[in-house]
Amino acid sequence: MKFVNRDFELSSLHEKYHSDTSEFIVIYGRRRVGKTTIIKEFLTGKKHFYFLADMQKENQLLSTFSEVARIQSGKEYINFTSWDAFFSFLKEESIDRTLVVFDEVGYINRANPAFYSILQRYWDEHFCQTKMMLILCGSSVSMMERDVLGYGSPLYGRRTGQLEVYPFDYVNVRKFFPDLNEEEVIETYAVTGGVPAYMNHFQATKDVLGNISNQILRPDAFLYREPRFILLEELRDPTTYMSILRAIAQGAGKFNEISQKSGVATNKLSKYLSVLMDLRLVRREIPITEKKDYTRHSLYSISDNLFSFWFRFVYPYTSLIEGNDISALEDIISSNFNVFVSRIFEDVSKQMLMNFSSQKKVPAFNRFGRWWHKGQEIDIVAINESTCEIMFAECKWQNKKIGMREYNALLEKSNLVNWRGDGRICYYAFFSKSGFEPSFEKFAEEKGIFLFSLKDFRDL
Repeated sequence: MKFVNRDFELSSLHEKYHSDTSEFIVIYGRRRVGKTTIIKEFLTGKKHFYFLADMQKENQLLSTFSEVARIQSGKEYINFTSWDAFFSFLKEESIDRTLVVFDEVGYINRANPAFYSILQRYWDEHFCQTKMMLILCGSSVSMMERDVLGYGSPLYGRRTGQLEVYPFDYVNVRKFFPDLNEEEVIETYAVTGGVPAYMNHFQATKDVLGNISNQILRPDAFLYREPRFILLEELRDPTTYMSILRAIAQGAGKFNEISQKSGVATNKLSKYLSVLMDLRLVRREIPITEKKDYTRHSLYSISDNLFSFWFRFVYPYTSLIEGNDISALEDIISSNFNVFVSRIFEDVSKQMLMNFSSQKKVPAFNRFGRWWHKGQEIDIVAINESTCEIMFAECKWQNKKIGMREYNALLEKSNLVNWRGDGRICYYAFFSKSGFEPSFEKFAEEKGIFLFSLKDFRDL
């Protein structure tokens, strides 16, 4: 799990900027996470050339870049007829510290597949000896890792730094909605997943179901077609991938279950799942106590909250939305929303436990995950290999308080976990939307059981 801190990202770029050498930085991450916002904030007050590419032919890109260079350099006439002319101009402009940014650089290479080779030649022969700070930015994660960072890329080995930008984690999402209570923030996070562009469309003056109706369930709404748009951008034919995502969103987690529900043969499914994982849309988990990474115990889930919501509640009911029968779909979402949020609450609780561990509110752990075996499951298991400590935690997004019944069930399941035998030190924790029964609170205090309510989330 990645924790996001935009201040850290900006400070890393500023540190590179103030070095005395050339810098070659690669910034990438899925669409809408705020890469361009970070870059533009970093560029403020600095000499720079910012080139944003889109789906144009090569001569059109060169014409667009000519106009950008003319405006940002202050020169009266610039007309690039080739990439050699373009890079020769940048060479002349990079005597002192100059920032050069190619945003959505993949579109340039699509227009001319030799672009990275041309850039590599100019970097090796000229730019690496200047004070240029070059930033390549892209939204296709798999393309950036393959064509820019990969071993087979002409640019391999040139970068002096790289930054993958992730959505905000829950702690930072809370800062977007300071006037909402903790339950409302968790519900909002369950749909938007910490993606800034999605959160900007949710209004704090409306409840989450109202925002869903206005921002997702209308044919003209930005988020209504967003998952489909992203898949069309990344994949030539997203049909099969959409079937797989729908199957996972509707509860298929095991490999064979996904195959059966999606109709994709098992001998082909691995390839499709691998692509979705490269796109950061699907994650594969194994029980935290498993020693082998490859195991038949793997579970797959959708890692993007909006995609999870969309394939659960929007994609299967497109006809209702297009037919303007929104009220029927709103009833479906309302009656199933708590179940949907409960799965996201486990992820939020794990993030909070990691924060509590780093702040020493609980023992220190260095591995966090889930455990399951033969129909039994524990929501969160945290491990410290060096101290032989293990914590078992359950998360309850329900409208009743947790009591001894839940504790006894967790204790029974923890005895099934095969890790370090009698030599381990066990801890127990509970995360509850609705709090705890008074008698259980007293018992927990006596036994050293950790209890966390939404108030503890807010206090952090």
